[in-house]
Amino acid sequence: MIDNDTLWKEIIEELFEDFVAFFMPDLYKDIDFDRGYEFLDKEFAALFPDTDGTKRFADKLAKVYLKSGDERWVLIHVEIQGYRDEEFGKRMFVYFYRIFDTYDKEITAISVFTDDNKEYKPDRY
Repeated sequence: MIDNDTLWKEIIEELFEDFVAFFMPDLYKDIDFDRGYEFLDKEFAALFPDTDGTKRFADKLAKVYLKSGDERWVLIHVEIQGYRDEEFGKRMFVYFYRIFDTYDKEITAISVFTDDNKEYKPDRY
């Protein structure tokens, strides 16, 4: 049986251009998809060696090139759990900071919540 994390990761990979177009239309118009994109799974996993093989959330880190020629890294975090998580903002901050601190790359981050709690909208840490 395939878990939700795996399914979301596959959806993001298979439909990456459409995903960016739908969730990040301003960024989409700036990306040069003719240059391709690369998922940085090994780079992302290396930032969290303390997980010891335990499952993280459905996260993808992708390298894209902008039409200006600049490189941009896109962190996509899909929150699959159906409950309020008071640590979510902190977790996103840690992801963002570790990427920036380790690789010194400009990052665009997005979170997609899949639960039905419309009141739960963490927006800062």
